[in-house]
Amino acid sequence: MKISIVTDEISADPETAIELGVEWGVSSFELRGFGSDRVPLLNPFQKGRIRELMDEFDVQIVAISPGLFKCPFPLGPRERFPLRTLDQALFERWRQPRDLLKFHQEELLPLSIEYAREIGAEKIVTFGFERGSEPGPPVPDEILTAFWQAAEQISRASLEMVIEVEAGFWIDTGQNAAAVLRAVDHPALGINWDPGNAIVAGDTPHPDGYEAVRDFVKHVHFKDVSFGPDGSYQYVLDGDIDWAGQISALAADGYAGFISVETHMEPKVRCARAMTERLQRLVSQYQ
Repeated sequence: MKISIVTDEISADPETAIELGVEWGVSSFELRGFGSDRVPLLNPFQKGRIRELMDEFDVQIVAISPGLFKCPFPLGPRERFPLRTLDQALFERWRQPRDLLKFHQEELLPLSIEYAREIGAEKIVTFGFERGSEPGPPVPDEILTAFWQAAEQISRASLEMVIEVEAGFWIDTGQNAAAVLRAVDHPALGINWDPGNAIVAGDTPHPDGYEAVRDFVKHVHFKDVSFGPDGSYQYVLDGDIDWAGQISALAADGYAGFISVETHMEPKVRCARAMTERLQRLVSQYQ
């Protein structure tokens, strides 16, 4: 097991994030944001600066997270109405998510592949399409096909696609993630196992969720969550997730990939450092 940090969980400035991460003993990073921009939609200066920082600090970018498929997957025909004004409004509501999906598939995906190759990242973190008001599993065939097609494009570039589990998406728990991966059945497709997201989706990340998805885990996010008596939750430094058990299970399975610190907390630097130190303690027992 190896440790990485999502840069903008430390600072929106990659220079600050990488400098601090190296100071904390980490030399591998997951790249998501630069200021208010998200990879791969960076300008030439930003891309050049990332390359300079990688050389200056002798670090690697192991994954990028461009927000791919963090959008709805439109299903079904559009609604119609006899009055043209209302019919046009219905058309626009039908068209907008389709235009967004087209952008993700035809522009954002190729740009992400190109940028991952440019900076030597081996994995592209994606999402599993927002489910919205659609009922739960099984996942519609159109979505399974979209995953396969994306994984195929990514595999042609000798990269891997890892879908992050997240509440409100078609891939939200360990059980649902495993079902989708088996149905798609593509060797370049894996799961970014995020127990902090899975628990919010109602999963018991360890042992139940992980037991279901263990064969497909190719990347991991490290954050923790605490639930209140009313069911509300917040991100905390040490919460309700059995991270000791989870790390032990990963070690027992011979997991050799990265675990990326992703706190979702403020103040950013203090929390990122505390979570990195916690993860280092947990992982050190198996090195």
